[in-house]
Amino acid sequence: MIQENYFEKNPDLLEHFQSIIDWEEIIHIYENNFADAKIYQETSDSRFELAPTTIDEAKQFYEEILKTTGDISGNYVSQVSQIIDSKGLKFENGIVTHPTEMVEMIEKYQEAGLHAIPFKRKFGGLGLPNTVKAIVSEVMYRSDTSTTIAAASIGLAAILENVASEDECMELIPRFVQEKFTGTMGLSEPDYGSDLPEVKTKATPDPNNTGKWLLNGTKRYQTVACGINGKPGMTLVLARTGNPESGARGLSFFIAESKDYEVIGLEKKLGLKASATCEVAYENTPAILVGKEGYGLVKYVMGMLNGARLSVASQGTGLSYAAFREASEYAKSRIQFGKPIIEIPAVAKMLDWMERETTAMRCLMIEAAYSVDKYYWSGFRNLERGSKEAEDAKFWEKVANTLTPISKYYNSETAIRVVNTGLQVLGGAGFTEDYDLARLYRDVRITNIYDGTTQIQINAAIGGIVSGMGESGIFKQYLNLLRKQGTSSDDKQIEKIMDNLFQTLDEIVKTYKAIEDRDSKDGYAFEVVESSARVILSLLMDRALARSKNEKRIPMNRKFHLDSIICLEGNLKKLQNI
Repeated sequence: MIQENYFEKNPDLLEHFQSIIDWEEIIHIYENNFADAKIYQETSDSRFELAPTTIDEAKQFYEEILKTTGDISGNYVSQVSQIIDSKGLKFENGIVTHPTEMVEMIEKYQEAGLHAIPFKRKFGGLGLPNTVKAIVSEVMYRSDTSTTIAAASIGLAAILENVASEDECMELIPRFVQEKFTGTMGLSEPDYGSDLPEVKTKATPDPNNTGKWLLNGTKRYQTVACGINGKPGMTLVLARTGNPESGARGLSFFIAESKDYEVIGLEKKLGLKASATCEVAYENTPAILVGKEGYGLVKYVMGMLNGARLSVASQGTGLSYAAFREASEYAKSRIQFGKPIIEIPAVAKMLDWMERETTAMRCLMIEAAYSVDKYYWSGFRNLERGSKEAEDAKFWEKVANTLTPISKYYNSETAIRVVNTGLQVLGGAGFTEDYDLARLYRDVRITNIYDGTTQIQINAAIGGIVSGMGESGIFKQYLNLLRKQGTSSDDKQIEKIMDNLFQTLDEIVKTYKAIEDRDSKDGYAFEVVESSARVILSLLMDRALARSKNEKRIPMNRKFHLDSIICLEGNLKKLQNI
């Protein structure tokens, strides 16, 4: 793979960091009037030593982390990614062994403190908003997916900050960080994948240990549940505490450590050859109840899946940019018919589309993370009901609940197409393992499946779109807000395009709502969500142009908007002809 700093040498990503993202707003929410810095000034507590005291300091801190991530990912991990993939995993007598090169790269990330990114400073984390995490994830995923999944997996435990007690967090999170745990979601079972309300793994109180529980059952698709070559792992397990007929309300959330359960199998997969996807057996496995009994699925897992959606949105962007850059470099050096193939119009058109779509995906990735930041750090549960702050947080919570599944669906589906196009640029060479496109092609295919398939993301998003498109609906308010932030109204052509998109989306939603047959309605939800995604993306591309003032974005935006119009008009025709 290309060797360079994957943050500093990504012009569009740099432009987002320097010009497009509203850091003042994010930092104001996340740093809470620089409360951590004040604690350090008063106590000299080393946990808060790096806490910024101003907006500029916060931006500098974020930038240094991104530069460090870019250096490790681009100059080290990327250079051994093919070796890691070709060596894969070994499984013998319940023990999973990872390639030594992969372990070394994970240790580089850990030595830089990057595994602690998801956690607040008081729990031993670096203290970063989701917007920064999204960029960090994109940079890491560009270099190697298997390594990134393992190195960042403990980030799932960030859900504890929201659902566990302060004492539980202080006991568990610092230990997970210091002992370099891996983490996984203990959700799917051999007979129940997406049908989580039917989970059968049972949790019962431990008769010999008050406050502890025992787990019995089997979980499948448990990524790095084994830990990394002797290092500890943990699973956030969804298990039944109610009776078998209690459904979702009978499920609770637990933590179990790898020393207490057995890995009984390892999946043989199309891609992610060095990512350990384990089958795990719990047999009277000691576990800790997290939060309240009975809230496992209805509250806690849904919150954890929001973070997973953001991660996959970043993964799709990172893999797409990797494919675009690798294909571009190949096209510059591959001579056919007496010239580099990048000068052949058909090839140039493919690369142009890849860059355009990846640029849009990055806008969506960052916006989804921003929407979570806008409510998650506001202390919204403790805000005075009816206050402006509470209403603002409520607005962004609803936006995030629609935008995160859209980002996961769109970026994963588009990434598969982008990487496929990159492989096509390389032709026969792309089909060989001599080039990275073959590995990227295998690795990207899972993105629209795991952490909730595209079909599940559509189900998660459709309600917020349809109910939110009324005149006073949240989703329509959000679209109008984005439009105000876009290019100036004196650009009549853009105004006409946006009018077209808004009117067509309105017609799509009205036509969808009028469908009486339930099965037909469910079957065409995708067209509504896809249309909504394209409108959001066009608005975000427009806003990026307005904030960056980069004229190179103008032709890219026009082509993107044209694709959006074609998409919406096609979807409207489908709905009108059911």
